[in-house]
Amino acid sequence: MDELFSHIAQWLGESHTSWRGRTSYNVEIVLAIAMSIGGAIIAKDYAAQRKANRERTLLALSSIELVATSFSGQDGQRVKYRGTLRQENEAYTVSILRQSDLERTETHSQPLPSLEAVEAYLTSQTVFVLADFKEPPASHPQAG
Repeated sequence: MDELFSHIAQWLGESHTSWRGRTSYNVEIVLAIAMSIGGAIIAKDYAAQRKANRERTLLALSSIELVATSFSGQDGQRVKYRGTLRQENEAYTVSILRQSDLERTETHSQPLPSLEAVEAYLTSQTVFVLADFKEPPASHPQAG
């Protein structure tokens, strides 16, 4: 067994010179392969989470509107953003209410054809992302 570990350690320590003159070791190659495999697994898991979130959003939007809330400070005052996402006639609309001590403004999106379009609109025009939108607290059943 010790001989096996000795051969593995020796192989990992072997160096190779590339045509560019850079010296690399087998251990670097093994680590690069391991990182690539790990990255692929993480990317697949992230894609599955995004798909599950999108499916939950689609299911929830078929019956209710989803809301998101964010607070920030601008020019020394507290600003509250409340976003509403709803599905209307095979399209989605986003409403954003911006409320501070001095003003209250509401903006509405044009009808958006898909959740991908909603996501693009949110990231470019608002402080929200699609994952921020959840069922409003009043729509959850009360335990008791």
